[in-house]
Amino acid sequence: MSIDRPASPVAQELNRENSPAYVPERGEAYLDIVWRQFKKNSSAYVALWLMAPVFLIAIFAPAIASDQPYIFVDGDEVLYPWLRSIFNPEVPVDFLFNMAMLAFAPWILLTVVANFYLKRRRVPGRRRVFLSLAAFLILTLSLCATFLFPPLGLRPTNKYRAREFVREELQALQAAKEAGASEPTRIGWYAPVPFGPLEVDLPARNQPPGYRKPSSERADVNDDVTHWLGTDTTGRDVLTRMLYGTRLAISVGFVAVSIYISIGIVVGALAGYFGGWTDIIISRTIEVVLLFPAFFLILTLVAMLGQSIFIVMFVIGLTGWPTIARLIRGEVLKQRAIDYTAAARSLGASHARIIFRHILPNAISPALVSAPFGVASAIVTEAGLSLLGFGVRPPAPSWGSILQLAHGNYQYWWLIVVPSVAMFFTVTVFNLVGSGLRDAMDPKLRV
Repeated sequence: MSIDRPASPVAQELNRENSPAYVPERGEAYLDIVWRQFKKNSSAYVALWLMAPVFLIAIFAPAIASDQPYIFVDGDEVLYPWLRSIFNPEVPVDFLFNMAMLAFAPWILLTVVANFYLKRRRVPGRRRVFLSLAAFLILTLSLCATFLFPPLGLRPTNKYRAREFVREELQALQAAKEAGASEPTRIGWYAPVPFGPLEVDLPARNQPPGYRKPSSERADVNDDVTHWLGTDTTGRDVLTRMLYGTRLAISVGFVAVSIYISIGIVVGALAGYFGGWTDIIISRTIEVVLLFPAFFLILTLVAMLGQSIFIVMFVIGLTGWPTIARLIRGEVLKQRAIDYTAAARSLGASHARIIFRHILPNAISPALVSAPFGVASAIVTEAGLSLLGFGVRPPAPSWGSILQLAHGNYQYWWLIVVPSVAMFFTVTVFNLVGSGLRDAMDPKLRV
């Protein structure tokens, strides 16, 4: 005769949470339930942490790779070319990331102090994380406003833009050697990868990973540094362009998704809440837009409007909203039939208050789940546009533009493999996070 052993406490707790009749403990917030369920998905949880290096690379790209020295001693004068260059980037989208880099250290200090205070006030960890991220965003945008927009406009000019410090230092070294001097008159301290994303070196073009220019061919002081991922068709360092290309990929993904999610939420909410002719007109418009293949519609609009990173962001955002609008419309239709909507209406609440204060917080889950998938899709779309020559305007660093350089030159395998692996990794990470959110925000878990 077999004896049934009682389940362990851990097994009992897991069975209780996975039971269809599970009711969360009193006071447990919906986002706490989502977070707990999300952490059970190990692949999604690991992918969430793997997103951190991607963002850190994008933020600190100039600190890792730059041809501008941190400090340059020119005789008796001490210059700071790197600091001036981050206030005057060649690619406009870099300015936001540069300000985020400057805001990072103060934000870490502020987070440590605030976390100590909020812990004593017993503020939940989830809220502390949200407050910390909001503080970082506010601090970054404040720096952008301080150094960019009038009347503040305190951005220093880059008076060293025309100078080639890597060449000046090598010339000073050669002059000191010929004169028998112990120290050169010019010397600089550079980033670990002392190459710029737009720095052209035609004699070193199309070189494989690990290439290092011979001493007899040196023209700049950074010519004796190894190109770990090789060079492209104009001699630009591929590693440097990959680092800066991360910024463009993240920018396109998040800005485009923010645009079409905002449009889709508003349009879908209006269609689902008001119904009637409003719903009919919006639904027919959505169907007409969905008739066109998304990529070819984007390709057509970019060809008409011109090549620009901002146009690419806008066009991807403008063509992606119908799917979100459909999802939100369906959720709003369900929420509108629940008693709390009728109760709010009977209390005299306005349509705007009912939609944005009562219905949307309970209907926005599909849009949040779609966001990580949308970022991944936007990154692939931008790379596809750049591969076809309709993406960002050269010579701005882009993963797709690196791939485009290898078109018809398949012997330069590193120009194909390196950006492809980067895109595969980034897209996979965002897709895994989206999959984890989708499973965690299952309607059966709602309270």
